[in-house]
Amino acid sequence: MAVRRLLLASATLLLTAGLVTTGLSAPAQAASGQVSSPSATLYKNCFSHPFRYALSGVGVGWTLTVDLVSSGGRRVDRAVVPQSAGASGTGAFRLCAGSVRPGGYTVQSRVTWPAETGRAPLALPTTRLTLVRPRSKTALSLSTRRPKLRKHLRVRATSRVARPYGFFPTSGVRVKAQVRHKGRWRTLGKARATNADGTATWRVRWRYATPKKVRVVTLRSVYQSSSTSRVVIVRSKRPKAKG
Repeated sequence: MAVRRLLLASATLLLTAGLVTTGLSAPAQAASGQVSSPSATLYKNCFSHPFRYALSGVGVGWTLTVDLVSSGGRRVDRAVVPQSAGASGTGAFRLCAGSVRPGGYTVQSRVTWPAETGRAPLALPTTRLTLVRPRSKTALSLSTRRPKLRKHLRVRATSRVARPYGFFPTSGVRVKAQVRHKGRWRTLGKARATNADGTATWRVRWRYATPKKVRVVTLRSVYQSSSTSRVVIVRSKRPKAKG
């Protein structure tokens, strides 16, 4: 047994000496890495959306390129991370709701080296994220719940849209007023855009003798999801009987 250990040690020593003499070295560690980005809400204003990366075995002279790609294959944004940023850390995409649509996206990344190194580009595993519209909240107010038949009723919608720090009134949001009649929601007047205070108002002639449900709706757009107010029952005020 002692003789076997001596022979193995001698063989290892000779092999090491041979590698040093011929200038060869042990194979380098295989490069690998991962890039991920969380799902997010597409707020109306442009904003930076983070991603996190971690690389190993990449050596020196590397560059990390990260693309955000839509489900249709369109590149939405590209971020480039140099070696000077370190082998792990964070970066960011630049997103604007007006040009980026809600839906599923992929993060496609690759590591490249200068041509003189002879290293081929390394494609990292693809990851996914979802971009969603901001939520909205809609409120209804009426001038009265007991309008006289064929008299005017004022209906007001207030729409608030989510921002990073809460819900705020927003101008230019399309809203509509509806009444439930014959089993369907029917529009009261035309759809309107909210004012700077987030409100829109209709003045409609009430023509329903029986009680009707009324509501207001914020319509969906690239800048917000749809939402519906609470339902209010409106009853016509019956005229007083003549004595």
